[in-house]
Amino acid sequence: MGNLSIQFLNFEMDNPWCVASAPPTATGKLMADAFDAGWGAAIMKTVGPVEEPIINVAPRIQTMKKWNREIAMQNIELITDRRLSVWLDELKTLRKRYPKKMIIGSIMAPGHDMDAWAKLIEEMNNVHVNAIELNLGCPHGMPERDMGAVCSQDPMIITNIVKTAKSLSKVPILTKLTPNVTDIRMMASAAKNAGSDAITVINTVNGIIGIDIYKKSPLLSVNGYTAIGGISGNGMKPIGLKCVAECKQATGLPISGCGGISSWSEGVEYLLMGASQLQVCTEIMIRGFKIIHGLNRGLETYMAQMGITKASDLIGDLYKRVTSFDVLLKNSSSEKIAINEETCTGCNICVVACKDAGYDALKLKSIPDPNRSQGTRNVADLIYDHCTGCNLCVAVCPVPQCMELYDSKQAFPYELHSSYSGNTLN
Repeated sequence: MGNLSIQFLNFEMDNPWCVASAPPTATGKLMADAFDAGWGAAIMKTVGPVEEPIINVAPRIQTMKKWNREIAMQNIELITDRRLSVWLDELKTLRKRYPKKMIIGSIMAPGHDMDAWAKLIEEMNNVHVNAIELNLGCPHGMPERDMGAVCSQDPMIITNIVKTAKSLSKVPILTKLTPNVTDIRMMASAAKNAGSDAITVINTVNGIIGIDIYKKSPLLSVNGYTAIGGISGNGMKPIGLKCVAECKQATGLPISGCGGISSWSEGVEYLLMGASQLQVCTEIMIRGFKIIHGLNRGLETYMAQMGITKASDLIGDLYKRVTSFDVLLKNSSSEKIAINEETCTGCNICVVACKDAGYDALKLKSIPDPNRSQGTRNVADLIYDHCTGCNLCVAVCPVPQCMELYDSKQAFPYELHSSYSGNTLN
């Protein structure tokens, strides 16, 4: 069995999985439930200044589904509505009960009120959390109060907040950034230059989950009205990976990766890109804390398959391969599509896609098949001169490893049927 432990901000987590600051960490009991289930870390639901009353609306959560699977979620929930004093007592209890779990505080205050930030930092110091996450990313409700995402859309505000936090905090500081900016690298650099020990990306993405076309009402409707909220869930993974790459390139700081992680393999993607910790929220909200068992099993199995003994060895530098288009042009080769006739089902999906959105480089052809009553079956066939290697057909093919790009100057990757001619240079 592989070693899943990972060192993050001078704390050895027993696995890289962390419950993000959100409804699953809305109370100390929930955080305890997460630890009991096996999560390596948890970040409390963000607490704000005592004088800021927090009143939520109902309803405030809705999902978007495809094929009966949630691919995105909108929420318009605010930060914690519980008293700071209650939280402080619960954090003290958690610290005593779970000394080997990483407990991270999460705080938010107005971007121009350094006294409020200072008070919250001092309160976190008193309960001995292992790190403090500065929530500068919440995109709804709080920006109207000069809090949340509005703070990480201005590098000067980031600088002031992080400097204040670092001057007082006894533990490492994570700066949680919004993806809703023109250039997140500028914001991450401001956090680093002000002394932040790590970056958390991403917070939720601005959006509206959908419309009920029969009621002519927002799907997330508060008596017919809605607000631009935070979109999370599996569909956000590409944005999260992009932000991890950019923040790692810009700062070199440890990254707590967050956004769209719903499986062990997606966690591995974040690690390979350069993240050191993996935050999960939406998948927990849908399926519960016990998903940690599958996350750990999947990670262990993958490590065994790859001959990796320590999860920390998965923390990679793929962010260095995220580059400019000019560099891609210099590295481009003469790619064509190879079709594996043994696995091709002749479903025609790739043919339609290429005809109507590509270069009309595919057709169906018949090949001998003694196992079929008619003695033949259809497979996809490449019109070589039409193919530009765009990869659309591979992307839409429902059969694993049926189609792949290959360098046309190199050997063809599949053994061809005797009648096959489409992928040759004739």
